[in-house]
Amino acid sequence: MRFSTLILASLAGLATANFDLYLGHQIIPVDGGVLHDGWYIFDNDPTKADVLAYGPYLSQDDVSGRMTGVRCVGSGCYGGAATDINVLEMHFSNNPLYHWTIYKDRGHPYKMYGLDGRTYGECILFPGVSFHHMTNFAETRSGVRKFRCLTQFTARQIRAAN
Repeated sequence: MRFSTLILASLAGLATANFDLYLGHQIIPVDGGVLHDGWYIFDNDPTKADVLAYGPYLSQDDVSGRMTGVRCVGSGCYGGAATDINVLEMHFSNNPLYHWTIYKDRGHPYKMYGLDGRTYGECILFPGVSFHHMTNFAETRSGVRKFRCLTQFTARQIRAAN
């Protein structure tokens, strides 16, 4: 085997995927407009088609057991800076289990802890990109990026589990 092939093969196991996590707002024009807070995940900066195709994971007070969604604790959750998020628990799917939590007080970058206590990657503060789009039915979806999570999982994989 050639030396360059050996090096490439050894680095292949180090490759990771990314997904970006956005705090989003969805306004649905019924009964005067209903606002839903939620979290979007994308592999890259989202296009309008991406935003309209993939709805948010709803903000929840409890995402344990069979409850999916995102639980956010801290003043940075809704409108504040990501640096002010103390706990972010992401429960996207039960089968396969995509359920991780990041904690501000456990150091930076934020480790993604699974229910088994193992780390499944890490999330870094990654502000800067936002979106604001309207559907054909006057529904509005907007969001701001809070984190980039570096892990073996992609947004596409996570969404496919639902």
